[in-house]
Amino acid sequence: MRPLSHVADRDDAIAFAAFHALVAPALRAAARRPLCRARHAGVACRAPAGPGGCADCEATIDDLLLDGFARLRSAVAGPIPATRSGEPVREMALLCGHLTSPQARDEDAAAFGRRLARAGGDDEPAWLRAARAQLVHYPLRHLEERVRRADAVRRGASARPDRDLRQAAWAAPLRADSAVLDMLVLAVFRVRRGVTEPFEVPDDLRDRHGLTRPDAARRMGEALRALRGTNPAFFAANIGGPPFEVPAAPVADPQERLDTAVDREIARASMCRLVSARLGDQRRRADRRTGYRAVIAAVCAVGAGRSGDPVAVATRNLGLAPRSARHLVRRLAILVAAAGVDWSEQLIRDATTGRSPI
Repeated sequence: MRPLSHVADRDDAIAFAAFHALVAPALRAAARRPLCRARHAGVACRAPAGPGGCADCEATIDDLLLDGFARLRSAVAGPIPATRSGEPVREMALLCGHLTSPQARDEDAAAFGRRLARAGGDDEPAWLRAARAQLVHYPLRHLEERVRRADAVRRGASARPDRDLRQAAWAAPLRADSAVLDMLVLAVFRVRRGVTEPFEVPDDLRDRHGLTRPDAARRMGEALRALRGTNPAFFAANIGGPPFEVPAAPVADPQERLDTAVDREIARASMCRLVSARLGDQRRRADRRTGYRAVIAAVCAVGAGRSGDPVAVATRNLGLAPRSARHLVRRLAILVAAAGVDWSEQLIRDATTGRSPI
């Protein structure tokens, strides 16, 4: 048995062995998920051979243990760390008080280390809850972002790329357009976080700048090429390189991936089924198909540059709530884009006049 009181021993070697038995299992378990997100895109971190994680993650955990040991040793020796208001940190005072108590001489550090790694219960000693807060949770605050930043700096990237883009003199031309600046800041952080599609523009950013999906994709491509031309070193360190090479053409809108020969035929067949009211259909089904024709006609009008409000048409003709109407219009817009606006308008004309669909 390694007594818990050894954590407060004057000999650092004796103290660290007891500290490691008490804290390492809980700290290692708690650090696993943020480290996997920061370094391995959420995939489990494993050593090339044997138990444990990769060398980088093991080194990070070792550093956290050493920092925690130094904090605790300083607190045991005194004075207890203080809060911003000048009061001693209550949890650290409670922990140090127990480690130097006669009771700690008869307690096994490893046994309490196993308890520390589990979720605490109502019967858990107050000092053990204090140990979990000060020696496990506190060191892991913002660990994921700190590791991402440290790893990026080690690769030669900027510690604060958003600050550089917003304040550096070399980035002044990029700040002339607020949309370009927002897209670059977003792209840099998405690349750093290992997002699978780092150059896809989210809806909130598009809405903020009044951009359609194709416009946003085009602007993102332009912004990335402008950054590469303005500061190639910053681009290479923070964005460029595998697996995040920027394509020569603007990033394609995911919805435009339907634009292939096979998908075009699938889209046209789907639209024919929606708008064709054939003999034997019930009246309700015919009414819904008439409603679909009206909505598709409104979508085609917008696609051809004419005025139209497909959402209002869907709400009125199909009795949908606004949210459901927007969802339907989005789906129909994808079909129209794939099938072709001209073809879709001809389909509506033929279906309305009773001719067979084209």
